[in-house]
Amino acid sequence: MKKISCFAVILVLLTFVSCRQKSGTPAFKAENFSNGKAGEMILAIDTNYWTPAAVKAIHQVLQQPQPAINQIEPMFDIIQCSNADYRASFMRHRNIVQLDYNPDYSANSFEILHNPVSNPQVVVKITGNQQDSCLALFLSHQDEIITAMYDNDIARLQNAHRKLNNPVLEKKIKEKFGITMTIPDGYFIGREEPDFLWLCFRTPKNDRFVMIYTSPRYELTTDNVVAERNRITQAYIQGAVAGAYPEVADVEGFPIAKERQIRYHKGLELRGLWSSVRDKMGGPFYSFTQVAPSDTACITIDGFVYAPQEHKRDYLREVEAIVRSVQ
Repeated sequence: MKKISCFAVILVLLTFVSCRQKSGTPAFKAENFSNGKAGEMILAIDTNYWTPAAVKAIHQVLQQPQPAINQIEPMFDIIQCSNADYRASFMRHRNIVQLDYNPDYSANSFEILHNPVSNPQVVVKITGNQQDSCLALFLSHQDEIITAMYDNDIARLQNAHRKLNNPVLEKKIKEKFGITMTIPDGYFIGREEPDFLWLCFRTPKNDRFVMIYTSPRYELTTDNVVAERNRITQAYIQGAVAGAYPEVADVEGFPIAKERQIRYHKGLELRGLWSSVRDKMGGPFYSFTQVAPSDTACITIDGFVYAPQEHKRDYLREVEAIVRSVQ
């Protein structure tokens, strides 16, 4: 009996290991999850050994304005510490930039590490024996650094959404549009049409929205995507005032368009501002438009925010994380 019992235990363990290997997804314990607030990052730097001008230049990069929102908000909120204090909870933060200068180092180096201590996590490490060369490394890689940390913020949000998702809405989206997305709990259907679905998350202070709609196939240019968005919102989203509806705001420099691939989906990303026709409302939006696999239609997923008198950066990243969950 003991031999049979031991064999059964071993069989269960082997089956468990096999299932984990087949899934292709590493298992992380709860204590391995990264910490930190939304939009927050750690800057480990010994200011005693850096000039104030150099530290200011670093802050200007990391706290550059979040693109395409209708007020100035920094890309990241910085918690600064010395390299001696960079330990414990600091090392588990989701986004970290460490600049380590020491004249005894033999060479300068730059690297971006993914999930070295916690998950999801991005750690940027710059070491060097000269302050100027360290700063030059940081500035030459600034776009890469910002992109890595921004995408990591989106990944953290998506992880949170998967834990508290709305399977009913996800099933409807799959059946209606043939795409898979993660929709966090709290969103509800504001309006549905044959080619359109409007999801809403409302609070007394702010609203977050996600639109999904299909259109006859067209060339993916900024003007075409904007024109189609305006046509859809005018037809389907009524404002609080009679005749009011949201449209893409005519602001110089916006929207910002970029070709993007989200998993196997290739399309056009827009970041911009919306305003209300016949009403005093507005805010930021983020959209992704792709040609459907049938090649006869375009599918747009669009997240936008209305949060008067509030910071909008984190709300915008929430809807962007939803849009970019498409797979």
